[in-house]
Amino acid sequence: MIFTFLDAVLLVTYFLLLFLSIFWLLVLFSPNLEQKKKKLVAFPFFSAIVPAYNEENSITATLQSLVNLEYPKDKIEIIVVNDGSKDGTKEIIELFMAQHPSHNIILLNQENRGKGNAMNNGLAIAKGEYFACLDADSLIAPQALKAMLPIFAQDHNVAAVCPLLKVKNPQSILQKVQWYEYVVNMFYKFLNAKLDCIHVTPGPFSVYKTNIIKDLGGYDENTITEDLEIAIRLQKHQYKIVQTFDTFVETMVPTTWKKLFRQRIRWYKGSVDNSIRYKNLIFNKKYGDFGIIRMPTIILSGIIAIVLVGTFFQALIAKAMVTFSYLQDINFDLLTLIRHFSLEMNILTWPFSRLFVAATLMGISFFIMIYSYKLIKERITNHGRTFVSLVTYLFIYGFFITAVWIYISFMLIGKKKNFWS
Repeated sequence: MIFTFLDAVLLVTYFLLLFLSIFWLLVLFSPNLEQKKKKLVAFPFFSAIVPAYNEENSITATLQSLVNLEYPKDKIEIIVVNDGSKDGTKEIIELFMAQHPSHNIILLNQENRGKGNAMNNGLAIAKGEYFACLDADSLIAPQALKAMLPIFAQDHNVAAVCPLLKVKNPQSILQKVQWYEYVVNMFYKFLNAKLDCIHVTPGPFSVYKTNIIKDLGGYDENTITEDLEIAIRLQKHQYKIVQTFDTFVETMVPTTWKKLFRQRIRWYKGSVDNSIRYKNLIFNKKYGDFGIIRMPTIILSGIIAIVLVGTFFQALIAKAMVTFSYLQDINFDLLTLIRHFSLEMNILTWPFSRLFVAATLMGISFFIMIYSYKLIKERITNHGRTFVSLVTYLFIYGFFITAVWIYISFMLIGKKKNFWS
């Protein structure tokens, strides 16, 4: 058998996949060094910042979830930054404020300058010792602050704490596909947290120490993924980011493939941009596992996806060309071909090495999915019938994500401008 360049690329890709899979499994079964959980005994002043742009359909529920927080009213302020909304967002916020006069709700109106700018304007007037961003399409659990704030007391180096992130009430197949994805992503967040390798503090209610973020200059207003950039910057300055599974935030997800495609382009293009920006952290021992493992794999995951899907379609096209050539030789006499068809398989010609790697990776993938649901205490059938959505996630969604990475590659080559949504 001839060993081609494509075989070499596949061999390297399979090796990296197996190496990373085995590495993360070792991390999973390594001893936990969790500190004893503490209860919140004092109530530091807290600021919740809600950046909002054209969120008339969801802003009320978001604000209501903040009002419902189990925390003293006189120790919390809600700062809503209306980032130049063109719909009824401003009026809905004002109505909500009028209906809740006993709560400290502040409204800032500004021209549309982006989320980073909105967060900085909110941060500039925030009085809280701690603050959180809550995206205007997300809902926070009532006990969140009681679960998250005590974690800061466990280690003075903790700068941010992230909650468990869930999809809010998924109904359609696409929403359920994203529900599976979020569940599995929380599994990887759990693994990264064990190594202090968290590289993103999600917009839905990651809590920060206010003075640390202000000392670092606030949010970057030029990046399209400010929550990822601020997390990498915290890691660069040797601060600690903690993931907790003791409370959760629910977020609303895109309802169409087009909206999801644009959202994921923004997420992954932002991750590439910031990986390049902080390239000095990559393979830098000074930053421990974050520099050696996390930073390189941010972009590597996209490269591996493109290579695997590219080789799949290459093999498919090659097979189609051989079949077409054979049909030409028999003058496309399909009836004769079908009449004399026989199923003959020579087991000696099977690509056992590739089949072994594929079976191993598939087995690991199923294990990860099962463990992910166990981790966040949910059942795979929590949202009704799931067969079609599960098949879509397992066998189709990967091609969708690869298409996103391919588009990002064209953006980089063509130097296309980033977009928010």
